[in-house]
Amino acid sequence: MDAYLGLHMSRSTTEPIEQKAFIFKDGGWQQTVKQPSCSPIPIIRLLSWNIDFQAQGGPIRMAGALQYLEELITTIPAGIPVIIFFQEMVANDLKLIKSAPWIRSHFLITDTDPSNWSSPTYGTTTLIDRRIPVARVFRTYFKETQMDRDAFCVDIPTLPNYERILRFCNSHLESLPMSPPIRPGQMAEVSQHLHDPSIHGGVLAGDLNAIQPFDYTLHSENNLKDAYLEGGGQEGKEEGFTWGYQSYTSLRERFGCQRLDKILYCGKVEVKALQRIGIDVKVEEGKRAKMRSFGALEFVTDHYGLMADVVVTE
Repeated sequence: MDAYLGLHMSRSTTEPIEQKAFIFKDGGWQQTVKQPSCSPIPIIRLLSWNIDFQAQGGPIRMAGALQYLEELITTIPAGIPVIIFFQEMVANDLKLIKSAPWIRSHFLITDTDPSNWSSPTYGTTTLIDRRIPVARVFRTYFKETQMDRDAFCVDIPTLPNYERILRFCNSHLESLPMSPPIRPGQMAEVSQHLHDPSIHGGVLAGDLNAIQPFDYTLHSENNLKDAYLEGGGQEGKEEGFTWGYQSYTSLRERFGCQRLDKILYCGKVEVKALQRIGIDVKVEEGKRAKMRSFGALEFVTDHYGLMADVVVTE
């Protein structure tokens, strides 16, 4: 985890960077054209997963993660559209995403290359079900970060004529303890986006790196609800932990198992049926010996992911 500290190449602007969504058409990824209308969207299935960019065997691990997600998507009821958040992507991960047949057939993507990331090394990206129209895609680099983190937002209309917008924010807050702390300011910035008065409801998901006591109250301090706690979960209980079990023993002993990954929300939405995904998911059998030769673990990543239903309320 300490390797994050050597990555800082921060962008100079904190103004939103407008991006596009892309659709696979005529043999390539093309910018989408804004749809004039849409059918009502009462529910969206949201998945979020951090795929460790530092561990050895990155392409093998990402391929395993995508294979797992392809299978998982088939278990989701056909009438429910899907959004997938990724954190800690690298350039080669984007290539694998762009080449995956199931993604080409069913999803829009937000990044065809790393050019909009705050860091040239790693960043966040989002997949959006083709059935979901996209009103806006934008990225805001955090004002304070030593690790090139940002808030990456997608605005989704849930009624015809682009009315009743939901804002989905994919983020990876600062890692490690810092003095003074950086994550509170980053959470406040994200909260401003989610509480925009023009937005019907907002959802934040990702690796929020909740490793210190002050992290446990950042959601309430920013008028956000924590889907895990709202669903009856208790802070500090193993059933909520998303990091540590698939990490090197030395890191697990140093940092302990933690609930780093969260889904927070506000406004006229509810988040239901939260569950962890990616548990004990390993690279394909034929690649495990190669991973061991790297001295790497066989898991596709050190994080569990999250999956939940985002339900629009009136």
